[in-house]
Amino acid sequence: MVKGRGAILFVAFALFIGIIAGCSSKTEGNVSDGGNESVTIKVGHIAPDEHSYTKGLEQFAEAVEKETDGQVKFDIYGGGQLGGEREVVEQVQLGTLDMTLVTAGPVGNFVDKFSVLEMPFLFRDIEHVYKTLDGEIGEELMGLIDEQGFKTLGLWENGFRHLTTKNQAITSPDDTKGLKLRTVENDIYVGTYQSIGADATPIAFPEVYTSLQQGVVDGMDVSYGVMHATKMYEVQGHLSEVGIYYASAPLIINKAKFDSLPENVQKVLVEKGKEFTDVQRKINQDMEADQKKDLMDKGIEIIEKKDVDIEAFEKAVEPVYKKNEDRFGDLIERIRSVE
Repeated sequence: MVKGRGAILFVAFALFIGIIAGCSSKTEGNVSDGGNESVTIKVGHIAPDEHSYTKGLEQFAEAVEKETDGQVKFDIYGGGQLGGEREVVEQVQLGTLDMTLVTAGPVGNFVDKFSVLEMPFLFRDIEHVYKTLDGEIGEELMGLIDEQGFKTLGLWENGFRHLTTKNQAITSPDDTKGLKLRTVENDIYVGTYQSIGADATPIAFPEVYTSLQQGVVDGMDVSYGVMHATKMYEVQGHLSEVGIYYASAPLIINKAKFDSLPENVQKVLVEKGKEFTDVQRKINQDMEADQKKDLMDKGIEIIEKKDVDIEAFEKAVEPVYKKNEDRFGDLIERIRSVE
């Protein structure tokens, strides 16, 4: 009888061990392959539908969903539905929003050294931009962003910002003297406009169209993409390819959210973030070529870069560099030295 009971206990114990072993094996499999729990990522940004931000994000989301066999889903709210750029960055930092694609300017409010990218006439051309952002300096700047509660998945782009006006063409700083130009509340932007003799007028972006229409301001700095997508061409007559700033666009996700994701999802987000940095930039460049042609067809006078006295502008903004030389350490010189 005792032997029989012992046999029963042995069998029960063996079954228990088997179940535990099976559960352990299954758990290890989930750790190694990331599991198959569904993940929803909420994204907010300010761009309208016909903008490279929107198109890039849509393709990025589709690629991630496909790569994870539908494990990851995205809820994307564009057009400023969740607030302006500063607001969505704050939301991502706090974790009330998972991800955003945002122009570099507002990021500088959280990561001061990132504002170096906002310095006027810092980059020679688009190749100089990409070599800088895709190299050691770009990695360094993304690391600084990540220290503030984010995980940066790529430095996408808004593009070079040019000067537009309603009534006159701009070819040199002499043409900007006395003009009221819309800007954001940013020390570098305001200082830049003052250095070229313009009256810097901070206006929230949703109010820009009306302000231009009513003559509150004479012009602004804007990329081809924003100029076209927001129909600012209806209230402006001239665009000068000054390239006063280059606007990078970090794709950022809340760090705690990223860390909570299965390892396979983290890997896909990092890989696709890097891959679609190139994709979104190409989308933007291709769109800008088409937008330039369409703006000309709509009657906008385009003053091309070769017809702008860039050297005169660079000389005029030297006080901005003098004022900020200590702020950015050796970053400015390192960027200018990138070949």
